[in-house]
Amino acid sequence: MRRATLLLGAVLLALTACGDNSPPARAVTGTVPPPPPTRFDGNYSGTAFRSFGPEFQCGRQSNPLAMVVAQERATGALPQQGQATGVVSGDGSLTLRSGLDAAERVAGRISERFEYTARYQTRSCAWDIRLNRV
Repeated sequence: MRRATLLLGAVLLALTACGDNSPPARAVTGTVPPPPPTRFDGNYSGTAFRSFGPEFQCGRQSNPLAMVVAQERATGALPQQGQATGVVSGDGSLTLRSGLDAAERVAGRISERFEYTARYQTRSCAWDIRLNRV
């Protein structure tokens, strides 16, 4: 029995000596490159012209607006509503939404000339929006 224990110990010692003693492989570090820009990506600026409604209720006749499109995501603003976001589809159609209210949205399209045109309307006011990529 003692001899079997010694033999087992010797075998385990031999197996340990044969094991892989190299350090573990280093983890790969780095960053994932960003996805390539989409066709409509860029900065857009222009104006929203009030086409319907009184000034005391709707504000100024025209309002400067800006919009940024990056990776098919658009961020801009709607007159008297504040920030609005949306997703640009492959054909350039884009609906900007501000908040959860369905009335706080504007559907439009970015043309092949990179011009976003839309009409934003509330119960008492309407604006024609035209933004160009700069």
